[in-house]
Amino acid sequence: MSDASAARAPLVWVVASHRELQNPAGHTQQYTVLDQGGQRTVLNMGLQPVCYPRVPPERLEGLLATVDGILLGGSDTNVHPRHFGEAPARGEFQFDEERDALAQPLIRMAVARGVPVLGFCRGSHDLNVAMGGSLHQWLREVPGMLQHHEEPDETLDEAYVERHFVTCTPGGALERITRMGRFPVSSLHSQGVKVLGQDLVAEAHSDDGLVEAFRWHDEGVFAWGFQFHPEWGWRWHPAYGRIMNAYVRACWKRMAERTGVQQLPLQPIVA
Repeated sequence: MSDASAARAPLVWVVASHRELQNPAGHTQQYTVLDQGGQRTVLNMGLQPVCYPRVPPERLEGLLATVDGILLGGSDTNVHPRHFGEAPARGEFQFDEERDALAQPLIRMAVARGVPVLGFCRGSHDLNVAMGGSLHQWLREVPGMLQHHEEPDETLDEAYVERHFVTCTPGGALERITRMGRFPVSSLHSQGVKVLGQDLVAEAHSDDGLVEAFRWHDEGVFAWGFQFHPEWGWRWHPAYGRIMNAYVRACWKRMAERTGVQQLPLQPIVA
């Protein structure tokens, strides 16, 4: 194998977010940012994260053809509710319409072309809305809901600790992937699936009935949304590790199809 072949790894397009942040001088500026947990995880699992922010529509298909997976991570912003026919429910909501403008058509195009898609937290909302679904805009006002959000005074590690359990659909794809019917998950969100998008299938629910995991109906296309964060704790949480492992394998498979070259992963994939 040549040095160039040995260095080849699946390319994962990490969809960027756009935020107004304060610089050290106290001035606010616009920044393009990437989900740190997600990009580090795919890198540590042998994939190569890349990013193409603010892609004009006419370039989308060409750039999609150069990658082997799409990753949509979490963010403090929300998908704008106009994409599912509603007005914002609360004045303090923050939106990222530049992300919406890229993510919505990119997801639909990736699914149609068989490029693996993985979304967690806000990323799962991107996927659901792209397929015509809707969201609960403020779960804290929905009767009977568990606490799905973190507390303001929690440390980062405390915020990502398992907060409740999810139950997989018996005999479903997630149960087969994780080899578990029920497991604990993180929970850091105030929105969630209200109506699943067209051709999406629920694969896990929390005890209050909220959809926590879903997928594209055709299992031959890896396109999954997770309300929780499998990219955090993937090294030790058995369900998280197996979920990320399934995505990694789908990206290697896609690279083989795209390049015509069958290659082994650059490093062992977790069991």
